[in-house]
Amino acid sequence: MLQNLRPVAFLTVFVCLCSCEGNLFGPESREIAGGYRLKRAGNPNEFALTIPYEDGGLIIDEIGWREPFIAARASGSEYWDLIDTAHARHIRVSDLELKSNPIYQSIQIKSAEIAWKDLNRYKRLW
Repeated sequence: MLQNLRPVAFLTVFVCLCSCEGNLFGPESREIAGGYRLKRAGNPNEFALTIPYEDGGLIIDEIGWREPFIAARASGSEYWDLIDTAHARHIRVSDLELKSNPIYQSIQIKSAEIAWKDLNRYKRLW
């Protein structure tokens, strides 16, 4: 009787795995919002911010968000990449401008590794 259940069990597991939204065999990524994702890069401690419909992205050290904005700093950069997800706009700002502009002040910045842990693999933030 158990031998007859093996094909059914295998088929059930296969269907469950195929129906998952995540890519089990590709690089792991987590959506922030609007298709912008935080993705593990080649090194487990390296993270990339990817834009919608792209695989590669900007290797970052720090990131923060507050709807509709995402702020990220590339490794070794003194500037912040600021993305307005509501309008798909991208600008670069200095550290001083990020901290002094009242619109951006409430964006809480954290290391990419901490941000990775804060994001849900299956649910975007907004």
